Amino acid sequence: MHKRIDPKVQPNMEALMISTPEQFVQLHKSALDSFQAAALASMEGIEKLAELNMQAARASIDESTEVVKSLIEAKDVKAFADLASTGAQPAAEKFAAYAKHVFEITSATNAELVKLVEKQFADSNKQLYSAIDAMARNAPAGSEGVVNMVKQAVSSANTAFDQVSKATKQVVELAEANMAAAAKSSPVRAAKKAA
Repeated sequence: MHKRIDPKVQPNMEALMISTPEQFVQLHKSALDSFQAAALASMEGIEKLAELNMQAARASIDESTEVVKSLIEAKDVKAFADLASTGAQPAAEKFAAYAKHVFEITSATNAELVKLVEKQFADSNKQLYSAIDAMARNAPAGSEGVVNMVKQAVSSANTAFDQVSKATKQVVELAEANMAAAAKSSPVRAAKKAA
């Protein structure tokens, strides 16, 4: 026997069916936009790293050629030893500068990706809360406890995400501070050892 749904008791299914495909398409458009933004930010970071590596390779070739020429032109063993030992300090400073640039590029790319993830998370939360509110409006009487439980679960998940996000930001800030301190002290240590 086929039961007929009473429109007074059940939610208007026709209205839900019309809005669901639109919401589905919008959700996928939003996800595609987020994916594209993340891919573009990643590619920009990769391009910057590639450019930095090309600059470092060119500089290394030029400097190596000059060093070899100088070593070949050395007149005696003492001049040869002096040329060989003076190249170590600039190399350490150049490596520290290179590492600093790599860190800056990766940090900037990471910050851009974090912004995208946070925006996507906020947008998803808005959509989720809208869906929960729609569910609550259309839920049968007596289901308030379930709706409250779902809202509490979402709230707990958001709190956990916020805590992880804050901890991650603290770790990144600590790494940036350590990198800055290392960059400042590295040339000083090399100069002290050379003296």
